[in-house]
Amino acid sequence: MSKKRKPKSEGRVRRDAEGRAHLVIQRDGSGRPVGLALSQALFNEQWQNDVAVAAASTAHGMLAAGHTLENAVALGRNAMAGTSKIADGALARSAERPPACRAGCAHCCHQAVGVTPPEVFAIYDHLRATRTADELAVVVGRIRDADDRTRGMSLAVRLSPDLPCPFLEDARCSIYEARPLSCRGTNSLDAAACERTLRDPEARAALLAGTESIPCYLEPIRAFHAVTAGVQLALDQLHGLEAQPLELTAAMRIIADDPDGVPAAWLGGKDPFAAARGGDNSADPRIRELSGRRASSEPG
Repeated sequence: MSKKRKPKSEGRVRRDAEGRAHLVIQRDGSGRPVGLALSQALFNEQWQNDVAVAAASTAHGMLAAGHTLENAVALGRNAMAGTSKIADGALARSAERPPACRAGCAHCCHQAVGVTPPEVFAIYDHLRATRTADELAVVVGRIRDADDRTRGMSLAVRLSPDLPCPFLEDARCSIYEARPLSCRGTNSLDAAACERTLRDPEARAALLAGTESIPCYLEPIRAFHAVTAGVQLALDQLHGLEAQPLELTAAMRIIADDPDGVPAAWLGGKDPFAAARGGDNSADPRIRELSGRRASSEPG
């Protein structure tokens, strides 16, 4: 069990380098905190802003009892479950045209994936709970090999049929129960288009250039963006914990190489994942439109 650390900033909101605070602590007449709100909308659609606030409130509540690895893992799992609930609900309302995604369809599993630290902790906890020591060593070996091949690659170069996710086994996700938020939101209405844009160099170039797209439902994608934003804001502005986007493979290698020291450092307010910084494509106007984020919003 990890050592319990008290939150560094109880009842206060940490501002970013530009003096902005995207979260506001709401108080009653006696000055007691009663809830959270956004200082300004992050997304164009109100439901996403509501989801972001709910995710921030949940993250804050789960970490308020102490900065422990157990709480961080629980937060990662909660964010995963919440994202899936919204995404699955949205897809269930579109039964007349279900997504083309199926088990064994892994065209989307050949690209960089952005994650938050609680997701990393939840995934590694899942691996330790479901693998023997020998099996875990094999997975970690694949993670290290994949990281050696992809570290420092641009998001465009990383999209390649030659660079599968290290958790992909026989065209299936081996950590499906603990897959990242972005994977839970990703969906497609045309599996052939996914395969074509992955394996056909011309189609892939057209996708990256924005002249070709893959049809999909937006709500699941926007759900994971909203949940991620809320978790990041709570970590950064309410708890003083590093929350910048991480690239999945690099982040998993870092924790696998030091499974005790990395969580302790992060929970103590340090930045052990600095070398895994990446997986953030929010500056791309096309991604911003896909995510539903307002052009003027930039959470800390």
